Amino acid sequence: MAITCIVVDDEEMAIEHLLGYIAKVPFLRLEGSFTDPTEALTFLENNSVALVFLDVEMPNFAIDGIDFMKIMGSKQHYILTTSYPQYALPSYDYDVVDFLCKPYPFDRFLKAVNKVRAMTETASDEPDSDDHGFVRIEGKHQRIDFTEILWIESERNYVSIYTLNDRINLHIPISEIEEVLPPKLFVRVHKSYIVAKKRIDLIEKEQLGIKKDSQTRLIPIGEAYRKTLMQAIFPIKKK
Repeated sequence: MAITCIVVDDEEMAIEHLLGYIAKVPFLRLEGSFTDPTEALTFLENNSVALVFLDVEMPNFAIDGIDFMKIMGSKQHYILTTSYPQYALPSYDYDVVDFLCKPYPFDRFLKAVNKVRAMTETASDEPDSDDHGFVRIEGKHQRIDFTEILWIESERNYVSIYTLNDRINLHIPISEIEEVLPPKLFVRVHKSYIVAKKRIDLIEKEQLGIKKDSQTRLIPIGEAYRKTLMQAIFPIKKK
């Protein structure tokens, strides 16, 4: 499911920088960009978006980012972008998803938008049409197809992604991979393992099994992760 978004920033260069990042993320769909926050308000009177990338300090206009959120309320998610980190704390009074302090790298941007993605997926009853994500590998952003992943195993700052037909080795911590994965498809079961829910073949007291090449790979279940695993596999339905 695409996440519609707009950009509001009084600096053209900042907008161009952000548009370049947005173009790299398949699940983001840009609906417009504005240097004047009042024009963005007018746009939102007749159009609905899921996410607003919003600058905080805009001294040449009648309203700033905080005023913008006061007017709009919580009709959409906000990711704030600013050169002034002192605005971070007061901004969270308005259900801000994340706060990006300029200049910010693509990895940090991706982490922020994946938070919005996870929130959108949790709130939606529609099937998820997004089946891939991107991780940074040696200066490039490599696509990973979620439907192909069986499990992910880590050792220190290295991870191995086991797929149906391959094994991908990356020099990144498992926490960075976890931020990219949609929580409705994957679950952390151990400090060193993340598994695809639909690939779980059996669950025992201290381990679970996933089939690969006609064999069952046994993966340990960490005590701290057992409850999360069971809730993910056997969710409690509300009456």
